[in-house]
Amino acid sequence: MQQLALDVSAHDVISTPPVLQAVTTKKAIAPVAELPNRKPSEAIGTGSLTEMILSENSTIHPVQMLPLLAQCDTHTRWLMWLSPNRTINKTWLTKMGLEKAPIIHLDTCADTQKTLCSRILNAANSHMIIEWQGELSNEDRDLLQEEAIKSGTHIILAHRI
Repeated sequence: MQQLALDVSAHDVISTPPVLQAVTTKKAIAPVAELPNRKPSEAIGTGSLTEMILSENSTIHPVQMLPLLAQCDTHTRWLMWLSPNRTINKTWLTKMGLEKAPIIHLDTCADTQKTLCSRILNAANSHMIIEWQGELSNEDRDLLQEEAIKSGTHIILAHRI
């Protein structure tokens, strides 16, 4: 199985569907709309929201939680990483045993992150790490938790103070 990743800006995702690409070649494979969805007969388990509050100079990086998300359930799901201005380090993924995991990175911005998260959660086919930009309101946190539970998605929500 070839490792797949997507590395685009959130603005592009909101306006037009991005194209899924292989990390090694950056050649288009399939539109995100064709990501595998659960069959209606499959039960969706209870999702969760785990929040990480990091200081600006923290040595902990939310992407380090990808191996944890990969173990969340027995169904194959995409691992989504939403963050600003970061790239996927293939060497690190290999060291963590994720070289065959279907990982998608989306470059997010504060203006579109709420809409993007909602669209991903409604698809119910991934677990997510979200590096939240700007202030996180109680309303946004509650909405993410509600949608995570509904979709069976496990979310690690990281924001810096």
